Amino acid sequence: MISDPRVHTRRWASRHPVYTGLLVGVLFYVVELVATGEALGTLPFAIGIGAIFALAALSQRRRRKKHNLPL
Repeated sequence: MISDPRVHTRRWASRHPVYTGLLVGVLFYVVELVATGEALGTLPFAIGIGAIFALAALSQRRRRKKHNLPL
């Protein structure tokens, strides 16, 4: 049986929405910090990006529960 890695990624994100937002926010912050060297200027954007991804993961969790898909 061939498994689709996108399904596993979505399942992990729906199981751990806070970790998903935190990981994406930290990754965005580190990349922008290396690119620009400005520590405080990128922090609000990293928090915003992390919050957006956390909300997307929460909506994925609701969708999976609504359609009776496994988490």
